[in-house]
Amino acid sequence: MATQQAFLKILEHDIASDELCLPTLPEIAVRVQQAVNNPDSSVHDIIGVISRDPALSARMVRLANSPWLAGTVKVDSLQQAVARIGLWQVRSIVVGLAVEQLFEARNDIVRRRIHQCWAESSALTAAVLTLLRAYKGPAKLQQHTAALMAMTSQIGALPVLTLAEQHASTFANPTLLNKVIPLLTPSLNRQIMQAWAFTDQQVHVGGHWQGGIVSFQPSYLSALQLAGILIGVHTAPHEEALLSCFVQTGLLPSPEWWQLKHVQQEYKSILAAFR
Repeated sequence: MATQQAFLKILEHDIASDELCLPTLPEIAVRVQQAVNNPDSSVHDIIGVISRDPALSARMVRLANSPWLAGTVKVDSLQQAVARIGLWQVRSIVVGLAVEQLFEARNDIVRRRIHQCWAESSALTAAVLTLLRAYKGPAKLQQHTAALMAMTSQIGALPVLTLAEQHASTFANPTLLNKVIPLLTPSLNRQIMQAWAFTDQQVHVGGHWQGGIVSFQPSYLSALQLAGILIGVHTAPHEEALLSCFVQTGLLPSPEWWQLKHVQQEYKSILAAFR
């Protein structure tokens, strides 16, 4: 307990004095955003920016061929992938995928925890996309927007893990990290997303998706919370009753829907494309 209090005190001091090192948006994501927002940019220009990162380019092709976006014809080039995804959707996807570049650490304990954070973000992304592909209600929920929210859902853990690595002998402790990360991630999510000029809606979801469920009506927040419950990264009491409420509002097709074989196959296929 004393170690946890010391850790929290350092973080509180750094936050209050504006000394906390917040992660910056990866350069490739910034360049793609600038290109998409520039009315003089062409599709060729945007493809040129993405192609500078071969690993990102390959993942874009995988995503274009995944059950999320797959068409009748398989794509085998970045140009075809961008054409299938669409320019505005590409911006969200590139930002989300580029965030993974930030999830790195040298200390073994911190590295394992940081990789867990990215794995949970990827799983949440695949789950919310699977969920929204099945949603047929009137709410206009854009899948690429939900994907970006899910991929950045654990971004607030990075400053915590960075500090733990800086003082590894004292704070690189799995038990400690598992206690403090849930406490601090919501507020740090909001700070980082605001610094990255995310929309107010994205900031709100980033700061509240791990909290209590306040509405079962279809929205980005309720979709992420439901997806989190389905994969076990959002813990909530009375899960069966909650799922029934989501069924009543139409966000969840049926109480047993998530266990259906074809749903699990789709989820796993989408998840594989993100990893």
